Amino acid sequence: MLRRMRSLLGLADDDGQSFRAPSAASGQGAGTSASDVPRGTSAQGASTTVREGTACGPVLLVARQPVFDASGEVWGYELLFRHPDSPECCSGDVDASVATASVIADGFAMARPALGQGQRLLVNFAEDMLLAGTPRILPADVCGVEVLETVPATEDVLRVLSDLKSEGYLVVVDDYAGQPGMDALLDLADIVKIDVLGRPLTELARDVAGLRPRQCLLLAEKVEDLATHRQCEALGFSLFQGFFFSRPELVHGRRLDSSQAAKMRLLATLAREDVNIKAATEVVRSDAALSYKLLRYINSVHFGLPVKVTSIQHGISLLGTRNLVQWLCVTVLSEFDTGPMARELIAVSALRAKFLELCATRALLRAGQVGAGQAGAGQAGAGQARPVPQSGALFMLGLFSLLEPLLCLPLAELLRSLPLVDDLTEALTAHTGPFAPWLELMEHYERGRWDDVLSSGEAMGLTQADLAMAYAGALEWTTFFHDNRE
Repeated sequence: MLRRMRSLLGLADDDGQSFRAPSAASGQGAGTSASDVPRGTSAQGASTTVREGTACGPVLLVARQPVFDASGEVWGYELLFRHPDSPECCSGDVDASVATASVIADGFAMARPALGQGQRLLVNFAEDMLLAGTPRILPADVCGVEVLETVPATEDVLRVLSDLKSEGYLVVVDDYAGQPGMDALLDLADIVKIDVLGRPLTELARDVAGLRPRQCLLLAEKVEDLATHRQCEALGFSLFQGFFFSRPELVHGRRLDSSQAAKMRLLATLAREDVNIKAATEVVRSDAALSYKLLRYINSVHFGLPVKVTSIQHGISLLGTRNLVQWLCVTVLSEFDTGPMARELIAVSALRAKFLELCATRALLRAGQVGAGQAGAGQAGAGQARPVPQSGALFMLGLFSLLEPLLCLPLAELLRSLPLVDDLTEALTAHTGPFAPWLELMEHYERGRWDDVLSSGEAMGLTQADLAMAYAGALEWTTFFHDNRE
């Protein structure tokens, strides 16, 4: 069974190459980012997760969620994916196990380049996948085998997990809540995940006390605010997953320091709808550090240029206005880096920005509005429930959506210094108006709410393939950007 999966997925059998790199990162499309056409909008620039007509016909959705350690560093990520469990997901000659193995392999290949040194990727496996040996298609030094709560602790399952553990895989038990009959499984666990959302503190304390004699790490799942994070840390949890890092404790009355205020003024210049290449060029020329970073960015292997660019003017002409403004915005935002959680907030902001931009670009392509969409907001096409906003505006929506937790100041105060259109400000502060559904789409995607993702996408004229390609392109762009920003 495993050999058949490897063959269908294009995975090596015995040479140690246990996964495929996504085509978007292979360099085949090098240089396309230097134009004003966003990467990830063509089949060539998409991850292998975004493919049609192969082992699994329709495109499958993949996302990731960060897991933090007690110091606030990103320990790793959980890979979220939409299971191909319906008949329409796969062609007739491919069973569900092979289809799921396909999305796991492709999702892993897409997410791995974004992992830092020593970071892990947690992947869910059902019973049939464990018994088929599917985790072995992924490298043991990176993959954490997450055992779903529906998996029974049978002799066969325990034997497979014991073998995987001896081979170097992390064994992660999901959704533990003190259930009986779990001892044999817990004996093998390197990590135990506990869903803490809405659970009384006394129950959590009981579960933690029962696990304390075991040699395993405790991971608190669905930690949605900093108060819950502190409670879990006090109980003895050492890993934390949830969106607490984007829910700040605001400091009212505090002001930005002079350096932060200068960066906000710079962002205000770049956020103007009428920003032009001349204004953006002056921003770069006036800052030696920005000039150095721009030349380093342009001369990276990502663009595959035949000669080295040594002139700021030459580099800017290659990028084009939109790409230059986007690069400057993310670079300036990155300078607000105040710690490990801030770095993740910046990375997520950049991912959101590019994802929403690519979604808008694809929606406009489907509606035949590319020209109109670049000049201004498009009109709703056939089958669309709402107009398609300008892709540049959606980039700014995603980029500034986490400004409040990044700076720990009320968003309304921060936005007063940014010349955003009223609809953008309304979406960011009140989650209402024409831009709000796009922000909701991004949040659904981050949390793996796939039914909501598909229904929101359909209302915007986006197919499942469009959404998957946009996320793959955004993750690749963000990974490359942050690898080359210093």
